Amino acid sequence: MSSNISYANAVLRVVDSGLGGSIQDRGRSGWRRYGVPSSGWMDAHAAECANRLLENQLPAPVIEMLLRGAKFEVLQDLWVAICGADVRCTIPTWRASHLEKGAIISFSENRGGVWIYLAVEGGFAVPQIFGSASYYARGQIGTPLTKNLVLYRNNTSRLQIAKEIAGRLASWSDRRDYSNPPKIKIWPGPQWRNFSHADRHSFLESPWTVTSQCDRVGYRLEGTEIKANPPEFVSEPVRVGSIQIPENGRPIITMRDGPTVGGYPKIALIDTSDFPWVAQARPGQKLSFQLIT
Repeated sequence: MSSNISYANAVLRVVDSGLGGSIQDRGRSGWRRYGVPSSGWMDAHAAECANRLLENQLPAPVIEMLLRGAKFEVLQDLWVAICGADVRCTIPTWRASHLEKGAIISFSENRGGVWIYLAVEGGFAVPQIFGSASYYARGQIGTPLTKNLVLYRNNTSRLQIAKEIAGRLASWSDRRDYSNPPKIKIWPGPQWRNFSHADRHSFLESPWTVTSQCDRVGYRLEGTEIKANPPEFVSEPVRVGSIQIPENGRPIITMRDGPTVGGYPKIALIDTSDFPWVAQARPGQKLSFQLIT
């Protein structure tokens, strides 16, 4: 643990890590050239909103949770904020709330979206590897959430909310209905012109369904098959948000823990501002794309 962590700053105990709980921040930059994915929060919008509610310095680490099932015990009085997917929780979401020692935070029914973010005042104090506290499961980098794990917070909290105030709400413009995403803005990919005019038109005009094959590595889509010419080429760098078209003609979106190189044609790149909308899309949900020209 870093020097600014003390036992007095123990704030949460993991009772149940849920389906996919982990510590995430903005991610690692500059390491993809060495084959290390950037990792980091899937929905930067929601994670940063949770931090802003608590006046945390960005990019303060937060807990990222998948769908439902996580449970935490509060070890000292503190402020927390929860943003992201529409989930039934023991405290209100999209707001900062003050909790007393012994309180339980649990997430049961998920009603929309995928990823949930829990921030604490000051941000979680966890060791950094390659400049980030983000957990990368495949590379066993970082600290996974496990039962009975005790989490600490930094003692550098800047939060100033009077005790008489019950909470702080996120702006209505920050709250999102993840069940109704807009058209996802994209840029032409490096191999955009390897696809026929008809296939490019089909890609933009046809809805695509998110399949059950989706995780922090990649999201597979289903719809009208499209083909590139040639279908493969020498591997080259792949950025987060790349939409690759394998030989079966069904797109794969590279997510935060996705591969750093690949040999499939990339028809498009998702605009960074719209990546959170894609990340929050559930299996069976439809996405459509809008080309930025």
